[in-house]
Order: sequence, then C-alpha cells, then structure tokens
Amino acid sequence: MSVQVCGIMSVQVCGYKSLFCQLKNYRLMNIFIPHRHFDPSVPEMIDNQNNDPLILRDDLKNLQVINRLFGGLAAVLSEIKKLLLRMDKHEEISILDLATGSADHPVAIANFLYEKELNFKIVAVDKNPDILEVARQQTRDFPEIHIEEHDILKLPYGSDSFDIVICSLAIHHFTEDEVIIILNRMNLISRVALIVNDLNRTWPGAWTTWLYTHATTRNPMTLHDSYLSVLRGFTKSELGKMAVKAGIEKITIKKRPFFRLLLIGE
Repeated sequence: MSVQVCGIMSVQVCGYKSLFCQLKNYRLMNIFIPHRHFDPSVPEMIDNQNNDPLILRDDLKNLQVINRLFGGLAAVLSEIKKLLLRMDKHEEISILDLATGSADHPVAIANFLYEKELNFKIVAVDKNPDILEVARQQTRDFPEIHIEEHDILKLPYGSDSFDIVICSLAIHHFTEDEVIIILNRMNLISRVALIVNDLNRTWPGAWTTWLYTHATTRNPMTLHDSYLSVLRGFTKSELGKMAVKAGIEKITIKKRPFFRLLLIGE
C-alpha cells in the first residue's frame, strides 16, 4: 500500500514538476522571445519604392556599419573561408549574393579573394532599382562583381549555377512560406553550400538595436526598420524547421554574437 501511495505521489510530483517547467519555459519565452511581428501589408521603409534617395543612401551606409560592427559580415566571411578549403582553387569560384543592398558583402568577399589570388565571379542581386544604383557605384572598381535586378522569389538561375549562394539580412522581410521557397531555390542553385545570415528574434536584441540606432543616427528609415527587423526575425528553431521543409539535407544553424543566426545548408 505504501509503495502504491509513493508511486502515485511520485507520478503526481513529477507531473507537477513537468507542468512547472513548461510554465517556466513559456514565461521565459514571453520575456525574452516575442511573437513574430510580421504584417506583409506593412513593409519596412526600405522595401518601399520611390524612397528619398538621400535617406536611402544614408540608411544603406548605416547598414554597412551595422554589418561590420555587429559581426554579420565577419560571420559570412568565416564560413566562406571554411568552404573554400573543400573547393578546387584552380577553378573559378562563383558566388551569388541575394538581396545585396549596397553590395558590402560582395565587396568584402572580393577583397578577400583578391588577397588569396583566386579566380572568381560574384553576382549580386536585388529587386529595387534605387538600391541597385548604389550597389553599382560601390562595385564600379570590381569587374568580377556583376549587378543584376531580380526578385529573389523568382530567380532565373538553374540548378548548380553557383558554388555558394548567400542571403544576408533579408529573409525576415518575408512570410514563412516565402522563406521556404527562397531556401529551396538557394539549395537548388548552390553546388557547394548556401549561407543565410539573419536576425535572431529576441527582446534583448530589439532593445539593443533601438538603443544603438537612436544613439547613432537620426535617419528615419534606419530608426524604423532596424527595430522592426529584429521583431520580424526568426528563432533558431523556426529557421531549422523552414530549412527542413525547403529540402535541405545537411543543416547547420549557429547563434552568433549580437543576436545573429547563421544557417549553412549543404
């Protein structure tokens, strides 16, 4: 009888512990991880057409600084260096950069590949003509970088067209279904690997972003979009589930400093 009572009590206690842990985790999630604030009918300012050219250019400069200071650019370069170890360096290395913005990633990658004296070609894609004009100016001294206007949901490239396909700070602009489409296309287009660098959705990340941008700029586009971008980002778990649905076989997701997520798909 005592054994049965202890067994019952044990089950009940374990049940209470389990329930307590679930409630605790749920409360911690609400404290540190907000629900995704995404409304496709309310785009970020940078996604609008006919933005003020001066505000747009200044915002792109701010994004370059953020990419450099907060480690996004270094994270992508680090993964490219690792991938190069597995590639034939006697062949031309081809890289596709999606939603390139001001093309700061292609320029940084090109400078690194110049140092290694490697033969390469980089295609940088964006759908906004005003942004592409900035990208062309930024890459005018880099003949290996080709600027093209395409919607990343409707890419014209065939399977295995590029060795590496990159997408930085862009997928949070899309619905989950659209991200799955993007990841699937990146997986098909890339021969070696795909790299996605984006924001890890957390309240601390959003607050840090708000404080940094309000301390460093008065650009209305940067102030509006940067904070909203974090709230539109994904968690590591969400990104992993979308990668699986996209058909990526080998998935590696890393949390990087300053609220970044890095997905490497092979």
